[in-house]
Amino acid sequence: MELSQATEIQVPGKVLLDGYEFMRSAGKVKLEGMVLWAGVQAGQGFTVTELIVPKQKGLRTPDGVCAIVEGDELRRLNMYLYRNSLELIAQVHTHPTEAYHSTTDDQYAIATTIGSFSIVVPNFAVIDYALSECAVYRLDANGIWNEVDESAQPNRITVT
Repeated sequence: MELSQATEIQVPGKVLLDGYEFMRSAGKVKLEGMVLWAGVQAGQGFTVTELIVPKQKGLRTPDGVCAIVEGDELRRLNMYLYRNSLELIAQVHTHPTEAYHSTTDDQYAIATTIGSFSIVVPNFAVIDYALSECAVYRLDANGIWNEVDESAQPNRITVT
């Protein structure tokens, strides 16, 4: 079944909170942080089973900040996912102020399977934000990141 057909996504609270903790640590030095959610799909359900913190380099330029995951790490991640029969469903990262999907986020996504989510957490994740306070996007068949209401079908993300 295609990832885009997953309409009920279950995320353990520990995955969410551990991700916030990592992103917050990057934010304390005014850098973006990124984490990934991986798991397994069964029909229209997807269960996140792992938080993956890729090796990343924070970059600060006059134009802004970003987290860079280089090619060797991307290759390592792909092999890890394959060997463990996992699928990547979401990338989650911070912005220094408001949450939105930037042009850089559109062009340099790690989660690139149709149906993947990209979640942007505001204010360097200084607190544990509810998903409704984040910007949540889903990749469509045309390669466009569309903002979604993660609490409504067909994009329901439930923290368990």
